[in-house]
Amino acid sequence: MLACGVAIAAILATPAIAQDRKKAPTPPSPELFEALEACRGIADNTQRLACFDSTSATLSAAVDSKQIVVIEEKEVQKTKRSLFGFRLPDLSIFGGKDNDTEADKTLNTTIKSLGRAAGGRWNIGIPEGAVWQTTEAMTINPAVGDAVEIKAGVMGGYFLKVRNKRAVRAKRVE
Repeated sequence: MLACGVAIAAILATPAIAQDRKKAPTPPSPELFEALEACRGIADNTQRLACFDSTSATLSAAVDSKQIVVIEEKEVQKTKRSLFGFRLPDLSIFGGKDNDTEADKTLNTTIKSLGRAAGGRWNIGIPEGAVWQTTEAMTINPAVGDAVEIKAGVMGGYFLKVRNKRAVRAKRVE
């Protein structure tokens, strides 16, 4: 019935999550959805309809009061792209460490803005709103519009590759 992902409102408060990574909110139990599913098992049409009406009203009230937020998968993917490079709490909506695919560990995008940093390093802005800084010198000079691949490495590091050339270490600074 619902082709959407469901998350608590705290998930959407990304600045709070980014600032306080130690206190990740615990997602609510799916009791409301279990109750909705239980309605399907009621044989009597009148009782089943009453169950659906009551449970869906409770669900709507939870959505209205922002206790539950309903979002589509495309919005989850958009949010994941904009948060790439930040450590997120292990919430199933963003995928956990155990179920991350290779695509979840790589961001392919373009350069939107550039700035030089000391020591041959670069500040590279991308359309998703992030700014990445190379932590070592690059052998090429990047340009606005160049293709960029940012890939998660081991132990929380990242590698940035411009125009499919040699990757350099990088960190997200904004």
